[in-house]
Formats: sequence, C-alpha cells, structure tokens
Amino acid sequence: MNYLNFKCDINIEDNPLNLNIDDYLQVGIRNNPKRRFLFVSKVLGKHLACKPKIMDEIGESIVEVYNTKNLGFKNNKGIVISFAETGTALGHSVFNYLDGDYEFIHTTREKVDEYKSLEFLEEHSHATDHNLYFEELENINYGDHILLVDDEITTANTCINIIRKIQSIYPKKKYTICSILNWVSNENIDKIKKIEKELKCSIEFVYLFKGNFDFNISEEIQYKEIEDLKISQKKLCVNYINLDMKDYIGDKRYIKYSGRFGINKNDQANLIKVIKREKNKLEVKNKEDNILVLGSEEFMYVPMMFAKEMEGNIYYHSTSRSPIIENKNQNYPINTKFKLNSFYNEETVNYVYNLEKNHYKECFLFVELKQDKKNYEKIINIFKQTNIEKLNIVVCS
Repeated sequence: MNYLNFKCDINIEDNPLNLNIDDYLQVGIRNNPKRRFLFVSKVLGKHLACKPKIMDEIGESIVEVYNTKNLGFKNNKGIVISFAETGTALGHSVFNYLDGDYEFIHTTREKVDEYKSLEFLEEHSHATDHNLYFEELENINYGDHILLVDDEITTANTCINIIRKIQSIYPKKKYTICSILNWVSNENIDKIKKIEKELKCSIEFVYLFKGNFDFNISEEIQYKEIEDLKISQKKLCVNYINLDMKDYIGDKRYIKYSGRFGINKNDQANLIKVIKREKNKLEVKNKEDNILVLGSEEFMYVPMMFAKEMEGNIYYHSTSRSPIIENKNQNYPINTKFKLNSFYNEETVNYVYNLEKNHYKECFLFVELKQDKKNYEKIINIFKQTNIEKLNIVVCS
C-alpha cells in the first residue's frame, strides 16, 4: 500500500481461513506521535461503514478459528474480555458465537464510582486508561479460561498487562488472545513464553491474519486540526426515538446488556429479544435508499444488532476518539472528517468519518445515555453540512 507520502508493506505469514487481506483493511495516518499509522478496518464498523452482517460475522470467523485450534480443550467455563473502544463489538460477537458457559465484559473509559475497577494501561493508545468493572462476573472466581479480544495485536503488551493483573487476584490456567490482525514478533513471543512460566498459565493466540509490516513516512505530514463548523441554515429533518432496553445499571442508566458490567448467555438471549421487540420503532420508508446506522464510541454492538434487524440498504459504523488524518485521495480510507464532543463526557473529543461516502439519505444515531437536547446541537449541525436529509436520534434509556 503506497499513497500520499507513506508506504506500508504487509507480509502475511499465516491465514487460517484463506481470506483476502485487502478486503479487511486500509492504512491511515493518525495524529498521534506514539504511533503514526493506523490499520483502518473495513469490517469492524468503527471508522469505515460496512454492512452490519459482515461486522457480526467477524466474531463468528474468530470463533471458527478458535474451535479448530481447541478441539481437545474441554473447559467451557470462562470470560470473554474485549477492549474499548474499537474491540467492544468484536468481543461481544465472539461471545455470542462461542459455545459454553462464558460471560462477556468489555473494558471502558467510563468512570463509575459505584463499581470496583480492575485498572490497567493500553500503552500506545490515544486514550490509555481502561476500567474493567468485574464484580458482577461469576466466572472471575470459578472459570479457568479467559479470551481477550481486540481488532489488532501488535506487541501484546496491553494483553500482558491485564493478564498480570488478573493472575495476581484470580489466577487462571489459560488465556487466549483473539484478534483479526496479529503482528506479534518472534521476539515478543519468546517474552510471552517466559511470562507463561512466571505466571503459571498458558497464553495462546487466535487470529485471522498473522504477519509483519514495514511502515515508512517519507516526510512528516503537516496537519492542522479541524475547526468548529459554522452554523448551517440547511433544512434537516430531526426525529427523536426512545428505545426501552429493559434493564439498566446505575443512576446514569447504562444498558445492562451492553457488556460494560458483565453479561452471561441468558442476558444475551434477553438482549436479542429486546432488539426484536424494539426494532419496529426504527422504520425506513424507502428501502432503496442508503441508510446509515451510527453508533457512539464504545456503544457499538447494540446499534449494530439493531442495524442487522432493520430492513433496507443499511450500513453501520461509529463515532471514534481516534484522531485520523483525512485526505481527499480516493485510495486513502478517510476522505472527510467532522469533530464533535463526546455524548458521554463533554471534554472528550470525538470524530465521525466519511459521512457522505455512500450517499446516505437518512441516519439513525444511537446514543446510550439520555441527554439534554442541547447536547445534540453540534451533531445536528454536522449533519446539516452533508447531503443526509433526515437524522433520527435514537436514545436507549
């Protein structure tokens, strides 16, 4: 991949399902000195839109590879942990397709004083603090197996950080690190083998692609942060929809079934029932139009599942904290970019990319927590800058 002023050579060494890597990623540049490049997924529904069915099937594919590698493993009791924010929906999908008595939880950047957190760091991220509110998990005490799920594993340092933390409190026999992309070097594998002996557990990898890459920027990109948009006078139809997600947690009314505080297989079954009941509130009049379902930050899986149930030509992706540099070059993944404040923490900057890529006529924006309508003024103004004619703000509390 060679365009703009950078080059990335990718070498795939193992591809267990014989997939085409070009169907899964493009390379972008981000405004982060810790790590300048970003593998922009075509299938995760985070920065780039995809069909929701394709997004959900990635978790199913990872479980397929996992099952093939673990035919003799009889312990069906454990926990699936995914990493915020990009990996939240992926891990939830893995949990959904995984057989056995597993629970699911994802890390979160949300601060919830009522819950005790297992804290650790994601070292190369733009937002390093993770909280894991583990107190509701039964298998943290009784299960022997933990699956750690993220879209990409580069050094495995984040996974090792959480493994060390868990082993110091609730020792497990086995950890499986699952990802779409695995770039872990032989040198880091050797380190992990030593850590296995030190911590008295096994650490294995499951992935769709294993390999290495060489990334070079020929010259530093001169980048100026985008400014706030001027208020547009364009007409935009704005509609508010309230969904009843049945079970909530805390004063803020977090959705129980999102996985932020842990769910089991019965909770997952209840989530699917709620989605099938509430989907009738999300009506698309013209099934020929391109429709966007937009999640927000960590809140990805539940909107994606609603998108799967909706009738029409539906695409899905989400707002993001990740600051990717945009460019009009059509070979580059991020062509347009808007900046907004987080719906969950006003001081946190969010971005939404490529809103006009698929010529959408209508958008369903999913927000987990109830907001004052003033908090939507900025996102409404963003949509007024596009060709989208109708914005449905879907509040799930």
